Order: sequence, then C-alpha cells, then structure tokens
Amino acid sequence: MRDTVLFWGFALLVGILALPPAGFLFARLPGQGLALARPLGLLLLGYPVWLLASVDVIPYREWSPFLGLALLAVLAAAIWTAAGRPLPVHASLRLWLAGETVFTIAFFSWALLRSFAPDVWNTEKPMDMAFVNAVNRSEWFPPHDPWMSGESLNYYYFGHYVVALLIRATGVDPASGFNLGVALFYALTASTLFAVAATLALSRRGTSVTRASLAGFSAVVFALVLGNLAGAFELLGDPRPLAEYDWWSPSRVIDGTANEFPFFSYLLGDLHAHVMATPFALVSAGFALQLALAGPRPATRGRGLALPGCELVLAGLVVGSLYAINSLDFPTALALIVGGAVLWLVQANAGGRPWPTLGWLLLLAVTALALFAPFIVQYAPDTAGVGLVRQHDPFTRFAADVALIYALPLWIVGAALAHRLAVPRRYIAWSAVAVLVVLVALAPQRVAGLFLVGALAAVALHAALDRRLIQPERFFWLLVSLALMLVAIGEFAYIRDAFEGTVSFRFNTVFKAGYQAWFLLAIAAGCGLVWAGGWLRRPVLRAWAVGLGLLLALLAIYPVAGSYARTNGFSSEPTIAGDRWLSASQPGDAAAIGWLRANVSGSPTILEAFGPDFSHEGHARISTFTGLPSVIGWAGHELQWGHHPGSRPEDVRLAYSTLDLGVARRLLARYRVRYVVVGSLERASYPAEGLAKFDRLGRRVYERGGTIVYELPSNADG
Repeated sequence: MRDTVLFWGFALLVGILALPPAGFLFARLPGQGLALARPLGLLLLGYPVWLLASVDVIPYREWSPFLGLALLAVLAAAIWTAAGRPLPVHASLRLWLAGETVFTIAFFSWALLRSFAPDVWNTEKPMDMAFVNAVNRSEWFPPHDPWMSGESLNYYYFGHYVVALLIRATGVDPASGFNLGVALFYALTASTLFAVAATLALSRRGTSVTRASLAGFSAVVFALVLGNLAGAFELLGDPRPLAEYDWWSPSRVIDGTANEFPFFSYLLGDLHAHVMATPFALVSAGFALQLALAGPRPATRGRGLALPGCELVLAGLVVGSLYAINSLDFPTALALIVGGAVLWLVQANAGGRPWPTLGWLLLLAVTALALFAPFIVQYAPDTAGVGLVRQHDPFTRFAADVALIYALPLWIVGAALAHRLAVPRRYIAWSAVAVLVVLVALAPQRVAGLFLVGALAAVALHAALDRRLIQPERFFWLLVSLALMLVAIGEFAYIRDAFEGTVSFRFNTVFKAGYQAWFLLAIAAGCGLVWAGGWLRRPVLRAWAVGLGLLLALLAIYPVAGSYARTNGFSSEPTIAGDRWLSASQPGDAAAIGWLRANVSGSPTILEAFGPDFSHEGHARISTFTGLPSVIGWAGHELQWGHHPGSRPEDVRLAYSTLDLGVARRLLARYRVRYVVVGSLERASYPAEGLAKFDRLGRRVYERGGTIVYELPSNADG
C-alpha cells in the first residue's frame, strides 16, 4: 500500500505542476483542458532529462527525475506568472476535479485488481520489464538491449522510459513498479478520455457541465470498463464455471490478427507500447478539437511569434512523443490534427487563404519530429513498406467480426447516421436496393465489407465538412470517419513487418489500427449518448434505448467473467510484487537478482541460460529483472528488432558446457562477460562438470539457495 500511495502521490504532484502549461496549451477549449494536464506533465518531466542523455550532455542518473521535476516547476511558475496568475473558472474547476476523481478511482481500482494476478511472467511482460530495467541501468540513450549484449534497444521505448522514471523517482521495487505502471496508464487513459469527451460535449452551446461530465463518464465506461460481444458469446455459447472462462479468445476475433480491447489489455497486464501511447494520443485529440473550434493560436501584438511558438513546441512535444512511444499512433494523431484544422478553415470561410494554417501544420509536424530527432536517428524499424491485402473474408464474416468488436459504439453512432440520412422513405428504399446490389456484385471479390465501411466513412466525412452543422458535431463526425477508416485499413493495406509471409501478415496493422479506432469511437459514443435525444423521435428512441440496455448487459459479462478467471477467483493473497512467482519457484535466483541490483553498477554483461521466447520456466529472468545485458535472451524477439543472434545461443551452451578452460575464456571474452549465473535453469540445462569450471575462471560473489553468481576478472571484458 505504501508503494501504491507513493506512486499515486508522485503522479498527483506532476499533474498539479502541469496545470499552468495545460492551461496555456488548451486555453481556448471549454474547461481549459486542465484535466489533460497529467500526461502533458509526464512529458514535460521526462523529456528534458531524456534529451540531455540522448545527446550525451548529462547522464541519466538517480537524481534525474528530480531535475525534471525542478524544470517542470520552473516552467509552470513562469507560465502562471506570465499569464497574470489566473485561477480556473467554475466550469474548468469542476471538470478538473471530476477528472482527478476518475484518475484516482481508476488507479486504485486497477492496482487492486492487478494485485490478484501480479506476476510479471508469460506473454510479453518479461520483455516490457526488461525494457524498464534496461532504461534505469543506462546512463545514455538509447538504452542498451537487455537481451543482446553490445546492442542498443531498437524499439519505441519512450513509454517504458516514463515508467522507469517514476520507478526511479519513487524508489519502489521495479517488479512492483511494473504493476503500478499498468495501473497508472489505466488511470491516465481514463482521466484523459473523460476530459476529451466531456470537453467535446461541453463545446456544444447550451450543454451543462453535468451533461458534459456524463458524456465523459460514459466514454470511460464504454472504452475501459466494458468488454466486447465476443466476450459475452464466449460465456453464453459455452457456459462453464467462471474460473474456466476463456478470457483470452475474445481478443482474437479476426483470424490471423489481434483485436485487443482495453479491458483485455489491462487485464493481461503487459506494459505494451500501444497501451502506453493512448493517453498521449488522447491529448493530441484534445488539441485537434481546439484547432477545430478556434484554429491555431494567433500572434499577439507586441509578442510576435512567442505565444504561437510556445504552442507549437508544447503540441509538437505531445505529437512527437507518439513516434517514440508507439510509432503507429503518430500518423493517426497527425491526421486528426490536420482534420481539426481543416474543419476550422471551412467554418472560418478561409478557403481562399488556407496557406497560413497549412504552413502552421507543416511547422507542427517538423517540430514534432525535430524534438524527437535523437530517437528517430537511432530507431531502425524492421519493416519493408506497405503491402496490399489480397485475400478477404466473406461479407457476412466481416460484418459479424466488426459487430463482435465494435457493437456498442456503432449502435450509438448508428443513431447519428440514421438522423443524418433522414430522407423521404422512397429514397431510403431505393438507396437500400442500390447498396444491396453493390454488395452482391462485390461479394465474389469479398470486398463488400471494405466497400460498406468505406462508404460509411465517406458519409461521416461529408458530415464533418458540412458547414450547416456546428463545430462540435462536425468534430464528432471527424472522429467517426477516422475511426471507420482505421477499421477498414486492415482490409486494404498492411505494414510489412516480421510477420510478412505468415498467416498473421497483417497482425500488427489490424491490431493497432483497431485499438486506436476503439477510443475514437468511445469518445463519439459518449457524446452521442447525451445527444441522442435530438437525433431520434420518441418511439424510436425508446426502442433504441432498449437495444442499448441489452448491449450494455452483454458487454458487462466480460469484465466480470474475465476478471474472475484471470485472478483464479481472487484466490491468492493480493500483492503488487511482480516477481512473486520467481520467489516461489526459484528463491535462490530471486535473491541473486536482488543482490545484482544492489551491488552491481553500470551495465556489465551477464551470462545466463538460453531458452525459447515466452519460456514458462523463466529463461532470461536475470536480465529481465535486473536490466543487465545478457549474451542472448529471447532470440525470436531480437530478430523482430532487427538484431541477428548468429551463434550466440550455441555459444552460451558451449560456454556453460565445455570443460576446456581456453575455449570458455575465449567465449566469455568475446562477449565481455563479467558475471556468470549458475542457478536452477543452468543446472537443469547444462552438465555439472561444465558448471564447476567457473570456480577456476572467477570467484563466487554470491551464493544462496543453490544459485551462485561468479565475477570474472576484469580482463574478461576484453
């Protein structure tokens, strides 16, 4: 509990210090965007420290978080003073307090749920844990690769850096900090989602703060609390005890892809890039809304470009961070910001003079990339461009899959579409016939589903550009249009990555595009819920509400059944210690990890047993929980990151097994090995006589519970 409160308290402090910068950046939004302060504050806290370490000016050390905190405090004081020391107006204060309430409830609720299944084990949690620890082991950035000594981390790691920074600031154990990081990002996403949806609703004239808050709360529930229809049918189609509920399969609806939804993502508990990018992407969405409502900030007489320049830097920081957190979120954020600016141009009748705004957009993109140039220069994604999808599912299968994933927001957005398409009945009949004919004609090519989603996206985009609508409604349609495009994109094109040539060739494209669509649709659905009374006539509204209630009941099945199954019926003693499984199964190894963390500085190379990716036995556990680079960890993942293990797996086997001291010395020197671990996995994998030679090659610096750590002479470093 102490660590949990400490983590929450530090995040609370960052959020408070970030109120002046957020108030400046979002000054022209209803509510002043104060509820968006915390993600912005985390960027302002971490970015200066990261930049200085990335350009080899000031190393990343134990005091680095406090340097970032001091710089954030100075910036906040300067902005607040320059603005005349303003206090938030009543509406802004109410929205901010509501957002803080959402953040606190979400953080402690998820920390509690996570405490019943805390193990950093299985799936890719070890990878994320290794990244976090490698960051805190590194003095300069990019961090070293914890699973391949001598290499730097070729991955978008900035989200892991944020978690590592908070772990360093609070001093919590990294294995506990990992789980608190999961709870933190759940709460960040909830409060930021609330802020964007509530602000969009509030920007519609005549909407009270209470109704706007209802829209925000609804968006949070739709996005983060409920599951999908696949989760409901998983239980209803195969009723079994809740402890045996298959909580995994509802995230794998479309064959060969992943279709994660947020409750599943956080229940799984991986600190993945797409999860950590979400709150910052939502801050970008809030900025796009401000552009739609008020355009870019104009220069103020006597101050020249100072205010617009500051806005560019802050907005560029938010947008650019997405490239370093989860690169596939970056183009979506840019598209939404460009869309918001276009809506403002159309509304302001600036069609004849769009160049200042277009130039401003170009400058924003350049600023975003320039701010993260150190990351862009070193990051080399293992992709080979874009490919076209040539095989498609039949229309009925495609439609069923989309409904299983997005039924709730599409039900609410469908009411808006029905209102938008309200025309005489004969036109509706003839249009339905025409659409049916087109779908039948396209059925042999299996592109009918792609056509239908594309057509609906076009209808939404047309509404977004309709000047007869007010700006909040047009932004609503922009969200819907972009979300539908994201749903459709995986049916049309895909990123050619490590899955190229397999049945999962479009895995990451469908997965990450669909995840972004989920949140855009949730914002639209939250606002649509409070606007639906103006879209539907009363008899239809009643029937629609009944359908909505049925959907809500079905979607509530997954969080209940999934949580029960994931935690094994809440049967274990709650703890946030992510290494509990290791302490129970390999206590000597767990204690050795603690010793290495406490007594070894820097990032010398270690030798530990090699095993397969996703090893249930816990291979690569030493490098994972210490951040020290091993000769080789998960070789399959290294290939995905553009690193080729070569003979390393065999060299590890030979280094442990050989009886020839000369061969062993040459191998250890080749990889600059300083510490050799002989624990439970090494004893199970390699002959005892081979392990015994390390008493002649080095000295025992740690021994407990059957685990020995040898330190080799410094000349083994090469």
